[in-house]
Amino acid sequence: MPRYQRLLEYILGDERRLYDTSNKTFIITHNLKGRTINGWVAQMNENEVYRKRKRRDSVLLTHEIISFHQEDSKHITIEQLEEIARTYIRMRSSKAVAVAVPHFDKEHVHVHLCVCGLEYRSGKTLRMSKEGFQKLKKDIQGYQMERFPLLSRSTPDHGKKGNLLRSDKEYQLKLRTGRASKKDQLIETLESCYRASCSTHDFYQRITQSGLKTYDRAGKTTGVILDNLKFRFNRLGFTPDRLKQLNRSSKRGHELREVRGEKRKTITRHK
Repeated sequence: MPRYQRLLEYILGDERRLYDTSNKTFIITHNLKGRTINGWVAQMNENEVYRKRKRRDSVLLTHEIISFHQEDSKHITIEQLEEIARTYIRMRSSKAVAVAVPHFDKEHVHVHLCVCGLEYRSGKTLRMSKEGFQKLKKDIQGYQMERFPLLSRSTPDHGKKGNLLRSDKEYQLKLRTGRASKKDQLIETLESCYRASCSTHDFYQRITQSGLKTYDRAGKTTGVILDNLKFRFNRLGFTPDRLKQLNRSSKRGHELREVRGEKRKTITRHK
């Protein structure tokens, strides 16, 4: 079965996931015609004919996910979700060939996108460097905060996986085995540790308590070791800025406790 078809059937296969509590949904097609999976797959295959440089390891597609924090679920509407998805595609590339649909899983709202590896009929790869992806995240975050300020918890760093993109190789592994990749499982464990932590030190301790080992580079804790493989925090979505947020939250809590304690002392003296 062609990879395009497998991904499209996966993101569209379970109707229970596609509709919100008001029984609403949407399907976005960009540079595609028609309303059927077979029709989209045929057009995607036709677009692949334009590829200028053919290699065995060419990226045919990427499975991209726009994820939202659970606490924002009560604020987001289907119309807002569709607008964000359309804006993301436009920011990604006006020449992208893509299909996007929402999923509503246990109050966790997210959008799945099937994006072809080539621009529409140009033969050029739709590549995105690490720097380009970081800019995309910042741009979509800025747009979202301006348009929908109530969605304050759903910045790119709060995505379910900490990352909007999943490689085709990882996705195909999940399709074949029905299981999440080791990297997926690792990120879920780290997300759980992160949510429960009040500082970076606490975060590292919880990682160790979960059975994982951290490793250092240049005197700094840089990542974790799983099955003798090293995974850097930064590449798993736990950037230095995101980890610093834990310390800022801890500092604010300490300052607040000091203020409250000082107030109690002041009240006692005035008695």
